[in-house]
Amino acid sequence: MNRTNRRRAGFTLVEMIAATAMLAVLTTASFALVRTANDAWRRHRDDSQSRREAIAALQHVVRRVRQATQVTAISTAADASGFLTLQMVDGTSALWDHNGGTSQVLYGTTTANNLLAESITQMNVIGLTANGLAQTTDPARIHAVRCQMTYALSRPAGPVSETVSCTAWLRAW
Repeated sequence: MNRTNRRRAGFTLVEMIAATAMLAVLTTASFALVRTANDAWRRHRDDSQSRREAIAALQHVVRRVRQATQVTAISTAADASGFLTLQMVDGTSALWDHNGGTSQVLYGTTTANNLLAESITQMNVIGLTANGLAQTTDPARIHAVRCQMTYALSRPAGPVSETVSCTAWLRAW
């Protein structure tokens, strides 16, 4: 037998190292792509949750304003951590208060101590007169209430804010 012409079956060490290096590059690129897609999905999920909470809290306030007979207390339009107290048809009160330290909107009937929404960075409550344009904090002159909820969205370049708002007329007017 001629040993010089006989080749062994299999791969050389150089071929194995090259294949392993290519596999490592492909694996690293795949993980980076999956991580980026997962981060985008999480950001979208969190944004959607913040948006839903703000809209739900706003709808709650508006629904109750439409059922109320009068405003008994309201914060100034410039107060970014506003509050609102309404007198309902049955004589009970409905209260909302924004806690700026915890970014929560609280609701209650005697005190605002029930969590309504989280991640609300600002809540402005604005009392409007009968023409729907002039602002007032005098409960006797308030015929409509404009409520604005601001929440933060995280972005790779830094957080941005979005605001949702609605105006509701009091039932008694």
